[in-house]
Amino acid sequence: MTYNVDGVLPDSLVTELDPGTNLLLSGPPMSGKRRVLLELLARGEADSEGSVVVTSRDPATEVAEEYEDVLGGESRFLRLVDCVSSQSGSATGGDRVRYVSSPSDLTGMGIEFSEVAQNAGDAGVSGLRVGFDSLSPLLMYVDLQRLFRFLHVFTSQIQSQNWLGVFSVDPESHDDQTINTISQLFDGVLELRLTDDGDREARVRGVTASPTGWVALS
Repeated sequence: MTYNVDGVLPDSLVTELDPGTNLLLSGPPMSGKRRVLLELLARGEADSEGSVVVTSRDPATEVAEEYEDVLGGESRFLRLVDCVSSQSGSATGGDRVRYVSSPSDLTGMGIEFSEVAQNAGDAGVSGLRVGFDSLSPLLMYVDLQRLFRFLHVFTSQIQSQNWLGVFSVDPESHDDQTINTISQLFDGVLELRLTDDGDREARVRGVTASPTGWVALS
């Protein structure tokens, strides 16, 4: 089994990813990181796969709406771990959302993710795509060493279960050493950028035989 990403990314970049792959999605603000992340997750619905989104930036309701907009319909299996709504007092009930007190509650995040992953197994989901939007708010709350340890466990769980993980980060919000340290935990990086004309381009390294060049995204 592989995780198909054809139709989301240009074929000249990558068309499929191996089970257990953890991908860092890196790009500046306005480069459409979350849209690409959700497209990568929603692509699995056609292959009877499920999706989990950990959101540390926007409420789960907003992310779920955007996911199903990308999908063009209702999801077969979508679960969310919401790290922002409890703080703002906007948390609501619902079977597919679990709430964590804040982006600094890494322990709670790990517990809720494990519960959600168990739900996927119980639902007979054949493969699971995990999106994390975004690592940047976490770095505002916790130190790099603590986040590194958390991500090591998190990505190892994805790897051992043969899932696919896509974690977004804004490299312009952090120094190079921070980004380089985090990057060590990932099998590859999908980089996005905006040209001077405002067009989007992407390149991939680490999960292809050799790093790709920059390719236009539609």
